[in-house]
Amino acid sequence: MTGHFLEVLTLFVIVLIHEIGHVAMARELGWTVTEVQLLPFGGVATMEDAYATDPLDEIVVALAGPFLNVVMMAVSYLFWYTGIWTEEWAYFFLISNVTIALFNLLPIWPLDGGRIVQAILCWFMPYRQAAIISLTGSTLLAGLLVGLSAWELKINVLVIGVYLLAVNIQAFLRFPYQFFRFLMEKYVRQPDEYAVQALSVEPGETVLEVAHKLRRGCSHLFYVQGAGLLPEEQLLHALLFEQKHDAKIGQLV
Repeated sequence: MTGHFLEVLTLFVIVLIHEIGHVAMARELGWTVTEVQLLPFGGVATMEDAYATDPLDEIVVALAGPFLNVVMMAVSYLFWYTGIWTEEWAYFFLISNVTIALFNLLPIWPLDGGRIVQAILCWFMPYRQAAIISLTGSTLLAGLLVGLSAWELKINVLVIGVYLLAVNIQAFLRFPYQFFRFLMEKYVRQPDEYAVQALSVEPGETVLEVAHKLRRGCSHLFYVQGAGLLPEEQLLHALLFEQKHDAKIGQLV
């Protein structure tokens, strides 16, 4: 409507290159990329193997997009310095990259910053707990973004904030399914996980309660007090294929 066709096209090219960074790093790590959604403020790359992987891998993939924005900032300066671009266009290209990179680093799911926060939390606590805490904080921040943009009548930011708030509410509603995906991926990835963490559990705890203690990026060996040792694979098989959600963990030893 305003005639800024070249500017809008450039923004989508920047977003596309940003997402190519995520995709390239994810494929390098062996992840399966199912789709890439391009949005005016950034993009969302959907990966099948992103739930049970090592948190460090998640952080590396999340930072790959902003890293390419930094590269493009350097390119804009180089093209201005060599006279290929005018100062006005180089400034627009630079500011566009800065804006997209910084916005995507906001700690709101599913932006890169939100994924990084969740991955960091997964270093210190079980996946389910880390995901719930990060989604709670993300939803509150998205709501704050909506409130501030509505108060200051910033329509563009308001639209983005409403979208992010809706995505976070949907993530909360879909979390049981997401947790099931996490358990399935851990079961499939068992042979590839070399790090083993030992956990002590009470024999009276249910299979589902113990599953809530599982972490990303490692397998577990459970010491069931007074009963013996239980490998993670046996726990997941009982939960996923034998429907023993409410069975006592001591019965599996």
